[in-house]
This record gives sequence, structure tokens and C-alpha cells, in this order.
Amino acid sequence: MERLNFEDKRLWQGLLVLGIILNVMVCFTSDLGLDTQVKMAVDDDGALPWGDLRPDTVGQSDPSDGGQRTVLPLYGFSETGIKVAALITFFGLIACLLRWTGIYSAAVLSLSPAFIFSIGRGYEEVYLAAFCALSFMLFTGIISSKNRALQNFLGGLIFMLMPYAKGFVAPAGIIIGGIVLALIATFWRVIQTRIPEKTQWMAKPQSVAIVVCCLVSLAMLILGLTDYNSTLGIIGDNPVRYATALAFSGLDVIILFTLFGMVAWPFISSMWTAMGKIEDSDIAMMSGFIFGIMTAIVFYVAALWTYEASIWGAEWPGIVWTMGNNGRYVTMLFIPIVLLLKHLSKHTDISTYDSPNSKLKVMGLTLILLLPLSALASVHGQTMWTDEAAETMNLSAGEHFLFVSEDTLAMHWLYTFYAPLDAEEQQITGHWRSINSNWEFDLNTSLSHVNMVVTSPDVTSLPSGWTVSSTGEADYLNGGGEWRVLTRA
Repeated sequence: MERLNFEDKRLWQGLLVLGIILNVMVCFTSDLGLDTQVKMAVDDDGALPWGDLRPDTVGQSDPSDGGQRTVLPLYGFSETGIKVAALITFFGLIACLLRWTGIYSAAVLSLSPAFIFSIGRGYEEVYLAAFCALSFMLFTGIISSKNRALQNFLGGLIFMLMPYAKGFVAPAGIIIGGIVLALIATFWRVIQTRIPEKTQWMAKPQSVAIVVCCLVSLAMLILGLTDYNSTLGIIGDNPVRYATALAFSGLDVIILFTLFGMVAWPFISSMWTAMGKIEDSDIAMMSGFIFGIMTAIVFYVAALWTYEASIWGAEWPGIVWTMGNNGRYVTMLFIPIVLLLKHLSKHTDISTYDSPNSKLKVMGLTLILLLPLSALASVHGQTMWTDEAAETMNLSAGEHFLFVSEDTLAMHWLYTFYAPLDAEEQQITGHWRSINSNWEFDLNTSLSHVNMVVTSPDVTSLPSGWTVSSTGEADYLNGGGEWRVLTRA
């Protein structure tokens, strides 16, 4: 590493090209992720054909209750279409950074392990980053100082695409939420103009960041205690476990994925100090935007971990290891952070991603340390043993099968059979039972019409009256072990 000349832009150009190659490569090496395959199965009415991911009865699916989910229209594409859409959006983000800021920030984004991970699996992070950057620029007036009311409205609509993409709001909620956010942003600026003597703190970035963090924290707690949805409702149902999850979530989101994963740690100290010294209403709004979203992500990830652990009966805090990659949501804030640093540098002498000064070597070394993770995310990708199992299942149109596994992510794994079996066209129905349920009894009662069973590597015993028609080995990173396809004798 001593021989690396980080001041040579050709090195950074090479890192950018490497990052682009890794993002393209992962589209060939990785299967679509579990969440993506679930979203591809959602029907036109927003229901899941084999039952909701969170069944009312613990340990078994219910095909009659498909729940209600909102997904981006692109999940109606094929696997190739989903990956092409992600790559096009990624290239757009890289092009914008090269135009707005420079080669250094573009190279950091291209080599982000979280981004590579998400693009290969067809997750929404690349779209969330685009929505977040656009709404950030519109709300803060970076694009233009004219027509601020219109910019606020467009910013509100684009901002609401983020909760829409995660299934928190319906299409109508985009309009309603966009109008509310536009009114808040417009009111924010009007009162600063009308009563400047009482709103001086609103031009102080550090003060605004602290206030917004507190307000968002309070709002998330209120949503949880009022049971806004099942995920956030766990805050009131299990406050002690949620409190511990919140600590792990802060470590995951802020330390691992922001400071290290987005190479932000060389700049964070000087950024916070600068925010406390200047007065600028636009930069204050930028600060509130970034710190508010980051706070919401920390609270949401903690709720997600706590809730999923409760419905799966998962060991605590082992679920943190299983779902630790949820911290990747914070990558949506990378471009806003880059732009905030750039605007802060106009008021005070601080290092930024693209004018790193003395921080250049530290930033470069951090990026080099991330390279093994980036390469692993690209070269290995997601693997699904269920693809191989589905190829051996000779199901006819209208038939049913049973999938038996442990509870963690079980319904997600069930839907990985959906596309390989061409289930929508063939009208095939899949069922799931936990290994801890009385699934062998169900095969002779409620599931007597099922003539094929797939057991995950977690299943050690086989039911009587059934024969093994095919077997295979699961990938090591999926836990390893032997899966089996059984048919009635």
C-alpha cells in the first residue's frame, strides 16, 4: 500500500472502472435476492398467491391470506429486466457524481459493497439513492433558487417514492404525503423570512440536525406505540428487546455502513464542527434532511430485527447477524452527504470527498480495505439451492407441494420456487410448514392433496410413506447441508 500514489487520478479512474466492472459482473454471478423474488410474485391486486410473509398462524402458510403489498412496477419485469434497470440507474448516479463533484466520490460509490450487493440481488437501494438525491436537491434549492414552491412539491412527491418503494404507503399516499411535505418545506422558509428574530436557530445546521433527530425519534416512537404497522408496533409490544436492537442498529447503520462502508469517517468530525460554526438556511435544511432520514433508518431497522425475530422465534441477538445487511438502506444518503460537504466547503475550509486534501490517503486506504468485500459481493453473489430443487420437481398444472424448513425467512424461501416452477402460468400452489410444526400429520389431513414435499437441509427426519426422488447440496453460505425432494410412495 505504501507504493500506491493516491494523488494520481489515474489510480482513482482505475478504481472507478473496477467498481463499474464489479457492478456489471454481479448481475451475472448473483441470483435475485429473497425480497426481490417475493415482490416478483405479487399479483395485480397486491396479494401474494401462496400466502403473506407473516402468517397469522405460527409455523404454517395460509394461501387464502395473501396480505396486501405495494411494490415498484419494475418488479413485473423479468430477472434480466430488473438487473438492467438497476444498472441503468447506477450508471446514471455515477454520471451525476462525475458531473457534480468528481472522480473520488464516484469511485467510492462504485466500490460500495452494499451497492454491489443490492444491484446483483435486484433490491431497491439504487432507486432509493436516486429518489433521495433528487428530493434532497429539490427541497434545498441546489438545482435552482426559482420556483421554490414547485420544487418543494416535486421534492415531496419524489421523497414519498421512498416509503412507497418499501411498501409503507399506497399510490394515493404519494400525492398526500408529497403535498404535506411541500407545505412543511414552504412554511419552514416563510417563517424564517417573516420572523427572522425568532427563527435564527433554523439557519444553524447543527441545531437543525439535533432538533430534527429528536422530532423523528419521537415520531417513530409514537408510530410504534400507536401500532401504525406491525413492524413498528413491536416497539410497544417488546420495548426491552427493541432497546437493545436500537443499539445494534446504530452500530450497523452509522458505524459499519456509513462511516466505514461509505468512507465517511475521515470527514465526519470536521463536518460536524463546521455545521456548528456557520449560519445558512439551505445548509441547515440539508443537515436536517440527512440526519432525519438516518435517524428514521436506525429506528426502522431496529424494529424490523425485533419484529422478525419475534415471529420466527429466532435467537436473540443472533438475528442481527442474519439481517445485518439491512444497514445498507443508509446508502441512499451517500449523494446528499457528498453535496452537503461540498456546500459546507464554500463557507469554511474543510475536506470533502472530491477535495480531500490531507484526507486523501486515509480515504484511499479505507477504499482499498473495502475492496475484498466489494469483490466478494460481486464474484460470489446470491445463490439459491431452490433453483436446482425446482428443476427436479415434475409438477403438473394445478398441483400443490409442501416446503418444510426452519422458521427464519421461511416464507421468503418458499417464494424462490415461484418463478422456476412457472407457478403463475401453471397454477401451482406452494405451502410451508415449520420443522417445529406437526407437518407430517398435516400431510395426511389438511395437506392430503399434496404429493410432493421439499425439505430444507434443516430437516433431519423423513415421514413414513414417502420416498426420496432427488437430493442436492446447499451452498456453504446458505448453511450447507442436503435438501431433498420427496414423493408419496
